[in-house]
Amino acid sequence: MTGLRLEDSGTMADADLDSCPDAETGSGVVIAHEIPGRLRAKLTLLAKPRLDTDHLSRLLRTTPGVTSVRINAHARSVTVNHDGTSAARSRILERLSNLRHRQLRFRRPGDQNGPSVLPLAGRAALIAAMPFLPPVFAKVLGTAALSPRIFRGLRSLVTDGVTVELLDALAVSIGALHGQFPTAVTTDLMMGSGEFLEETTVRHSDDRLEDLLMPHPETAWIERNGEAVEVPFATVKKGDIVIVNAGGLVPVDGVVRGGAAQVNQASITGESVPVGKSPDDSIIAGSYIENGYVKIEARQVGDQTTTARIAALIRESLEERSDAERLARQHADKQVYVTLGLGLGTLLLTRDPRRVSSVFLVDYACPIKLSAPVAVRATMSEAASRGILIKGGPIIEKLAEVDTFVFDKTGTLTHGSLSVTDVVPLAPRTWSAERLLALAASVEEHSQHPVARAIVDEARSRGTGHIPHGDITFDVGRGLRATVAGDEVLIGSRHFLEDLEGIDFSAHAEPVERLVNKGEMLLYVAVGGEPVGLLGLRDELRTDARETANRLRESGATSLVMLTGDRRVRSEAFGSALGFDKVHAELRPEDKVRILKELEREGRKIAFIGDGVNDAPALAAASVGFSMSQSADIAQAAADITLLDDRISAIADARQMSAQAMRIISNNTTAAIGINTGLFIAASAGVLSPVAAAVLHNGSTIGLLISALSRAGLAKRMPAASLG
Repeated sequence: MTGLRLEDSGTMADADLDSCPDAETGSGVVIAHEIPGRLRAKLTLLAKPRLDTDHLSRLLRTTPGVTSVRINAHARSVTVNHDGTSAARSRILERLSNLRHRQLRFRRPGDQNGPSVLPLAGRAALIAAMPFLPPVFAKVLGTAALSPRIFRGLRSLVTDGVTVELLDALAVSIGALHGQFPTAVTTDLMMGSGEFLEETTVRHSDDRLEDLLMPHPETAWIERNGEAVEVPFATVKKGDIVIVNAGGLVPVDGVVRGGAAQVNQASITGESVPVGKSPDDSIIAGSYIENGYVKIEARQVGDQTTTARIAALIRESLEERSDAERLARQHADKQVYVTLGLGLGTLLLTRDPRRVSSVFLVDYACPIKLSAPVAVRATMSEAASRGILIKGGPIIEKLAEVDTFVFDKTGTLTHGSLSVTDVVPLAPRTWSAERLLALAASVEEHSQHPVARAIVDEARSRGTGHIPHGDITFDVGRGLRATVAGDEVLIGSRHFLEDLEGIDFSAHAEPVERLVNKGEMLLYVAVGGEPVGLLGLRDELRTDARETANRLRESGATSLVMLTGDRRVRSEAFGSALGFDKVHAELRPEDKVRILKELEREGRKIAFIGDGVNDAPALAAASVGFSMSQSADIAQAAADITLLDDRISAIADARQMSAQAMRIISNNTTAAIGINTGLFIAASAGVLSPVAAAVLHNGSTIGLLISALSRAGLAKRMPAASLG
């Protein structure tokens, strides 16, 4: 299908669009060609000077169903690959048609949209024309073509010392000084082609991460006086009711207050299966409404939303370099001197400038220096696609070295989606079961812990109502306290109420023992210094917990440890079912850090997995800290890796990907040394011409980079055409 126009007779000229920042530019869209799963469209907006096509490409890739985007600004063309569904096609056309000028970004004068093929085309044309040009004219043009590389080498010598750029400049200069301009320009073309492909490959390794850093929408629809009103996104505040219809992206974190919808959360959690959302369900910014509509009470807006915080973490992580990356860079820089020495030695022994030029075109630096960051970025990108947020390259290296995985049981090995099984009043005349549950829910609704959510859900299902209370105080890892009608209310562990607050539950040993024998988790409730009730809760082992434990063993973990405050008998049964080496039960919150320090003194490298507020110190103390998807904010902040999808198998995924990244770096370094050593010998022996040396060196470098991308899992997301 060709020539389908989406424009109307009122199309604005480009000049009009520039003078009207809010004008719609989608009127200049024409589908030039289309096959199932792929369409190519002509966009008049691509003619705008200094348009940031990288940003536009990322903007289009956020459209659900889109797998890749390629933009050719010179041809005013955009090619979009998608999942082949009619829904994805409709969304793409809608997005293209509704692009606005203010959504676009423009580069400063002199900035580039990325590597350009035009200089390479110019050199190729010059090489073809040289045999037909007057010799003097050919030398002038050849010198002009080589001058950028020569000046770059001289500049690097002044600013950075001996670098690869200096070797490249020497290689082409030697040929030019001996009048071999066609060979020198051809060599420069081969090096330029390799640099183009290397930069393109490295840029693609960052694309998946950059997709998560998209800006907020320009506008949002909110409800005011019973009507939907479009307002600037920056003016949306907590408490506003935001309306999102089918096809829209959710702009805030919040709670659904009206409507119902199927929501795709793949961009945040990596889970492609849509989930149903109805009133009282939480919803995350960046989710996509596939069908239906929702009214959302905004709880987090702007830079406080989940996606914005993820973006901020990724921006920070992109600046961090692992030890492997730093060592690779240092090793590569040292190899430049080796190349320079071999070149000078070749010159002294052979007096053949052609051989020297070939030697200078072969160096260890590029493949060694580039493979490490590409492997790390590709691993972070692949992890993000699986709902695993790794906060920096150093974490990948540390995780690959971990030998001991320590799990806090509740919410990690178990679902964390606790359910209330028993409500036992201990003072039934004043605190019936219903009133006791209402009291607990009224206080616990201010906490995000799984225990609190279970109590609130149970009270809501029973319709117990709300009991007014004063300010809530959190005793981290122990419980909560509040005031009701002048009396202090305490809810928490037995240790909290008995040992720390002096409230005696010994007269109620029978119900306590009965619930414990049932394998339940207990919460103790006291009012005015007197025991008034017990709440029994139960959590179930995750179905993939055993598989995860086995995969961690296979990946090299030598010890699996479980920490819990639960009773020893039930905890040891859990540990035995999972094949854990050690179970520490009946722990207090402060015991977790103590146990981690004991393991460190034994020489172990530890990963800790937790989800609660009381896990934050342990998460910070471990070599690598994992926080689960439903973790408290402080736990997520303290963790090195955040799981965006609620599956424990993601821990094994992260471990295997990290180990693979380290293997890629090690194997590529070994391969680079072996390949280039062979090329050095061939070049110094006169077997390789400068052109052949450039082709083989750059080709092997590109091959190693693509191998790194492929083995880290990213290459399958990259269209083949984008690498060439």
